[in-house]
This record gives sequence, C-alpha cells and structure tokens, in this order.
Amino acid sequence: MRELGRLAERKGEFDRLGVTVYAIAIDDPADLAELQEELGEAVTLLADPGGQAVSSFNMMDPKPFPARTQARAGTFWIDRDGVLRERWLPRNYRERPDPDEILGKIRSGL
Repeated sequence: MRELGRLAERKGEFDRLGVTVYAIAIDDPADLAELQEELGEAVTLLADPGGQAVSSFNMMDPKPFPARTQARAGTFWIDRDGVLRERWLPRNYRERPDPDEILGKIRSGL
C-alpha cells in the first residue's frame, strides 16, 4: 500500500482543498493497524474484509490470484453532497493513480 504513502505525503495540499483521504482495504482491521499508525492522520483506513464496499465500487481485480481475492487501487472524488465527481480505476491491482492528476482534477473542479 505504498500508494497511500504517496497520498499521505501530499496531505497539506488535500487539506488546503478541504479534501479528506480515506482508503478501503479488504484486509482485516488488525492487519491495517500498523499501516494506520505509520500513515497517521493523513489517510484514514477503513477495513472491508468481506469486500462488500470494494465490490460496490467495482474495485475487485478482474484477474485475481488463484488463491486469494485482490482489489484494485481505485480512487474516487466524492463531493460534500455525496456526488461522485471523478474516479480513477486502474486496470489491475499493480497500477496506481497519480496524485498530481488527482489534485489537478480536484483543483479544476472547485
């Protein structure tokens, strides 16, 4: 989940835009505790071990590993009214959205 570190490093820029960054992971909450401590308040991790939220956002990798489920690193901009303004959904779990592109889209949409 290094991409979360890239987003966390840009916390000040997101804050200035009034944006809060959340991440949903299909891992168990206990497995996310160490990463949450490392990220601090820059990114809030939400556990979705059953994968319901990840599935509803169409983030499951269409070609998962044979022995386990894998989610893609989707990024969604949902405004304060709950409207989905933009989404970045890579083709597979190894691809990551570019923080500069995310911030640029948000800046241009405000």
